[in-house]
Amino acid sequence: MLLADLEQANVSFMPMGHAPDNDHGPGNFGGKRFLSPQKAQDWGIRRWHASWGIQVYTGIPSAHDGAQWHDIEFKYEVISAVPDAVLVCIDALVNAIENPLLTLTKSGGLRFSCRVPDYLHPNTENTKQYIYKHTPTAENPDQRDIYLEVSGKDGYTPWDARYEILFGSLLDPPVVAKEVLFAPIDALRAELHKPMPREVEQDRTVDNVPLSFGSDNLDLAKKAFLNRGFSYVGQENDFHHWRQPDSTIPNEHVLLWEADGTVWVRATTSDTGLPTEATSITEIWNNTGILPPTFEPELFVSDRIVAVRAGALSPLTIRRPPPVLHKLKNTEKHYETPKKIQDIFDGTTRILGLATEERLGKNHQIESYVSEGGTICLSVPIIELVEKINRRYQEQNMPSPVHWKPRMHLWAQVKEIPFDVRMEDPFQHGNVCEDAERCDALEKKGGNPSESICPQCPVYDECQQRGYLSQPTVLQRTESQMLAIPQLFFNPQYAELVEAILEQVDETERLCISGRTREYRLFPKCELPRNLFEEWSVNWSGCALGNFAKALLHAVEIKDIPHAAAVKRIRMVIQSFEWQEETLIRQMGQVNARGKVIERSAVEPETGELLARFTIEFEAGVSAYIPLDDSAADRLTANELPFFQLSSFAINEDVKILMPMAQATRLGILDTETVESIQGFPTVCPNPNWTYWHQLKHFFTHYTRDADAPIRWNKKVLEFWVPPLLHPKVKRLVLTSPILPDRYLHRAFPDEKIEVNRTEPAAWDAGNQVFQIRTGIYPRQTILGYNVSGDVVGISKIGQRFFAGIQSEIERDSSVKHAIITYKSVAARLQDIAEKENVSFVTSFQSERGLWDAFRDSHVIWIVGTPTLQPTRVWQRAQILFGNDEEPLSYEEETETGRYKDERVQGIYEQEIIRQLTQTVLRTGLSQWTDRKVILISSLALPGITDRPKTLLFDWEDFEIADGLDKLPEVIATRERFEAERDNLTAESSREEVERVLGCSSRQANRVLRGFRGGAPLRVPFRIQILTLLADGEKKTAELITSIEGHPKAVKNELKRLVDAGEIVRVRWGLYALPRI
Repeated sequence: MLLADLEQANVSFMPMGHAPDNDHGPGNFGGKRFLSPQKAQDWGIRRWHASWGIQVYTGIPSAHDGAQWHDIEFKYEVISAVPDAVLVCIDALVNAIENPLLTLTKSGGLRFSCRVPDYLHPNTENTKQYIYKHTPTAENPDQRDIYLEVSGKDGYTPWDARYEILFGSLLDPPVVAKEVLFAPIDALRAELHKPMPREVEQDRTVDNVPLSFGSDNLDLAKKAFLNRGFSYVGQENDFHHWRQPDSTIPNEHVLLWEADGTVWVRATTSDTGLPTEATSITEIWNNTGILPPTFEPELFVSDRIVAVRAGALSPLTIRRPPPVLHKLKNTEKHYETPKKIQDIFDGTTRILGLATEERLGKNHQIESYVSEGGTICLSVPIIELVEKINRRYQEQNMPSPVHWKPRMHLWAQVKEIPFDVRMEDPFQHGNVCEDAERCDALEKKGGNPSESICPQCPVYDECQQRGYLSQPTVLQRTESQMLAIPQLFFNPQYAELVEAILEQVDETERLCISGRTREYRLFPKCELPRNLFEEWSVNWSGCALGNFAKALLHAVEIKDIPHAAAVKRIRMVIQSFEWQEETLIRQMGQVNARGKVIERSAVEPETGELLARFTIEFEAGVSAYIPLDDSAADRLTANELPFFQLSSFAINEDVKILMPMAQATRLGILDTETVESIQGFPTVCPNPNWTYWHQLKHFFTHYTRDADAPIRWNKKVLEFWVPPLLHPKVKRLVLTSPILPDRYLHRAFPDEKIEVNRTEPAAWDAGNQVFQIRTGIYPRQTILGYNVSGDVVGISKIGQRFFAGIQSEIERDSSVKHAIITYKSVAARLQDIAEKENVSFVTSFQSERGLWDAFRDSHVIWIVGTPTLQPTRVWQRAQILFGNDEEPLSYEEETETGRYKDERVQGIYEQEIIRQLTQTVLRTGLSQWTDRKVILISSLALPGITDRPKTLLFDWEDFEIADGLDKLPEVIATRERFEAERDNLTAESSREEVERVLGCSSRQANRVLRGFRGGAPLRVPFRIQILTLLADGEKKTAELITSIEGHPKAVKNELKRLVDAGEIVRVRWGLYALPRI
């Protein structure tokens, strides 16, 4: 069953954690969520990844057509006690309707689900526990045996693998009238319900614990108190008051609160056995699930590490995670020489990929090409790069590229200058248009200001000499053009501009260059806003375009259906209107003017010759003559009389007349006098070869399957991506990027000849070194500690180990400046480190951009973890590049590793992460400044970084053995020497040699030699391996499976056996440790 199916059936739900300890929803499931439907997108993707089932909201959120959802649960106890009576009741319910929904619960009870019109069952304790028997005891005078519960208002019920639907469908619950529902239930109630005496019930107090205390850690603390029998008293300010079990002293409370990221506990009296001073809850109880708020700035040191430091023991004796990153023995890469790159630029290959870490504003290959007489057209992604590139060219004593400027260029700086003052010396302030706002408004409506506004401008002639209109001619004559338009060369939206600027003035063909290329951004994004659909529906009502708009809007606005079904509906609309394609294209590019033809003639003033018999009176209050022929039209033009050619018409009848927007403005039908009037214009497509119809056809022609087509409706805009169309005048296109795999370029340009070359990376300055960990990528979910519901509860054990070492290194020498880049949620927990004087900054991935001065001042940069990418972005980019494959995409992840099972999707993810991480390392200034160290705690292989001689691969255990960075290269070299000796061990090696190299016992050495000599090696039992690994601290299931040779299922079975036997403990789901002594 898909979540989308539940949404379509108006079933409201939430994700639910794994049993037995976390089979509940998120802490923020209540409050306003009980008043409106909750769907998949209302919960974070992380929660769905951690979810093992759902909880369905009863009552209002899951209502349909005025009928509220109710669940009636018959407890196992009542079924066992009076099975016949329960059977009669259930039979009556089931037989009263055609589609009953009956479920076997995890405890052996039965749940009857239905919707009840015009009724909502209350959520008080006595009404929810609809049938119970009061069974008081001396220990608990309020004890009840619950027989039947009704969940209605503010209720929820779990659904996971422990529940079995006996018959019926969760997508189609029955609708039952209140009277029909409660008739058999009340009959059972009359027989079994035995409440407490009224006088006792009035005095009875009931704990009223809030659903959530407002934070993940406080909710964990609340659970710890309840599990220990505490009673909740209430909240006063930020303090939660609790009473101990069996406490008889009225004010003997225990206070619970959170401050500065720490959960504190304090007892009001010493009789409680809890501290009377504020104490962190993690110091009182060690099994709350709350991680300690801070960590000691000390490296882990064991007796073995001390022995290794002293040289008395092999470093291989230290147990460490298996390496996942290895340096290639032959690290030489093929880099093209500058001369070869120039020859490639002059070649015939149409699309050239240039993988280079040089920024677009400092690319020696392009600069060399220009200095030797080459002509270029440079497309940059952002306007800020223009000034940097100009400054760079000036430093190289080269003429700056001529920058094409849009009409709004610098308009904000000049618009407040009085019009008369500007007209005295137009364009003197760097702006290129003196009427930019009107022109920009007309362009957005699809009009052409150069035709409709510019000729009437008082500085029209000056503009053709040195303003906006002069730019195409100036650009044609310059050697280097530059435009801040990322998709200039392959987006048909800019076809007219490309046609103008690439017009050849001699035999030279320009080399077109697009910088900072990302493969998915080669696909232009198209948008159809909702207001355009509505505009077409009104302006073209009764016409092909109006009908098309209504059909398309209806298709995209159908809610709660799977993506493939939604795409199919849009595709069907396109197919059903294909027979009207020519009409739709024509109507999308023209204005629909309404008017009436009347008899009113026009004659030549001098000769009296009849020029027109009829006139069109438009609704806008203007009129135009219908000329008798072309000669009459010329005479009307000469006399400055408006006219419009109309071949067939009826007299005195309303007509709709199609005409270009330019003609409508020329006739005065559309008024261009003000920005406000222009904003009221209809929208037209300026390019008749790239209308919205062309875009949709191009999309559906390329993406033939519905399930993975990259199109979406966000309630206001229909967004979709189309394959690029290279402009015919682009003879050679260079795409530059630090990472540029040709397999993705072929997805964008499948019919073009493509060649990808790589330039040699810049040398690192003296004294610079990179240390890259080789044992894992350490994603956010590894550095942070989570509970099974997906809530962050602090920094994990391995994360604390990393940052304890980092803090120790920071405190070692206050003159050495450090910087830390990690996950945003981790950085927020490192305030103590960030406040140290020799810490330049602690920031998150991508937020390090713009910290150039801080990087320059830092000597040691720690990069902890791997940048993240939202799954929705991965899916979207995979759809753009692979949505047209015959094989459907799979977005499923491996449970233990989080790796996408589909290699195409995983490739998209890795490509983007490698690009981001490479950029982060490059920003540290290894090729600009000297004597700096970069510690990269991520094992992704980075081209041009990982395989450099100055990059050393290390384990965190190496860092702990070295006791810091200074001796780390020496420790790495020693460990690598021992690993080489280990790899050279043979059957001829002595037992003593094996012991020395591996740092193992005689028995283990004999086992190794037995394996070398062909004997059956003694397999180390799973139990021994697990206990040995856990001796170093808590381990996740994935870490244990990776470290142990054997089938993952067998390892999991042994983990369960050891937990049941009490030899190990499960801290929480997926995390194991040895029992505390």
